[in-house]
Amino acid sequence: MVNSATGKMGHAAAEAMVAAGFSLVPHSLTGMSAGVAVRGVGVRGTPIQLVGNERRQAALEAVKAAYPNMVVVDYTLAHVVEDHAQLYASNGLPFVMGTLGGDRAKIRQVVEEAGVYAVLPTPEGDQAANLYALLHSLGAALPAHFEQYRYEPIGRGQDGGALDVLSVEAEGDIVRALKLLGINASESAVGRMRASRQQRLEGNPLDREPQPTSWSKQLHTLQGRGAARACRLSVVDADGTEPAPALLLRHYGLDRAAFAAGAVAAARFLAQRVAEGADKKVYDMVDVLRSVRAQVQAAEDAAAARRAGVSSFASNVVAAAPSIAAVAVA
Repeated sequence: MVNSATGKMGHAAAEAMVAAGFSLVPHSLTGMSAGVAVRGVGVRGTPIQLVGNERRQAALEAVKAAYPNMVVVDYTLAHVVEDHAQLYASNGLPFVMGTLGGDRAKIRQVVEEAGVYAVLPTPEGDQAANLYALLHSLGAALPAHFEQYRYEPIGRGQDGGALDVLSVEAEGDIVRALKLLGINASESAVGRMRASRQQRLEGNPLDREPQPTSWSKQLHTLQGRGAARACRLSVVDADGTEPAPALLLRHYGLDRAAFAAGAVAAARFLAQRVAEGADKKVYDMVDVLRSVRAQVQAAEDAAAARRAGVSSFASNVVAAAPSIAAVAVA
């Protein structure tokens, strides 16, 4: 079940689910959306019945009875994240929360107390998630001369006030990960920079964003959007000045299709955990990425073993040929 399949991101996720072989539940919560980006046509031939806030509990009970192994994927709106997490948890529904926003600590507490399986978005923002996964994958202290870093997510100029901002919690995640690697990082050193397309193409200096004095949940709705991202960690001198970047992490092309593919991987991962009755029930995208990598590695190892087996069999046939010939002559 994808909520809301009427929005652009939810619709892309629903299409990706069908393409990946999932059976799509023909109902979708609207997330109290005031507008509909994709009007009730359906998803790849499956007509979708939209369910408003006033009918959602009755609809969920009917859907649960018809689809007992259902996994919910949520791409609704930031201001209903906590409410939807509570709804899924109280109904015992395993869910993937693709929507950013809300109080992550509160959401995790609700999910853990309900004992439901869930993949939660931690940390917020695609650039933070990728960097967070990388830092945790390293798992060892960096050389001593990498002592202090400044983390600067770079967003598109036309994003307006949103600028792919990281929440205070996401900043803390990055800083804690850096400290685990032996880096003397500080949340006060986290900066944001804006880059227009022309600045990126010409390599011109970026415009530093003023630090916001307060955080609005509305800012979360534009996190992770856009065609280009850069995550820069640069060494900071003792006096606070910033020399040339010592390490640049950059990735391009993240759009709705990429996030939809991530939703498919997360839904498949969560369904597997439910089926096997895993003791751990609350996960994030780092867990999903590690699982996908382990599956890829297992497939590569199996393919290598098959190739080795074919090679060994061929060698045995060649070695046996003279013996067979000798017996025939005798």
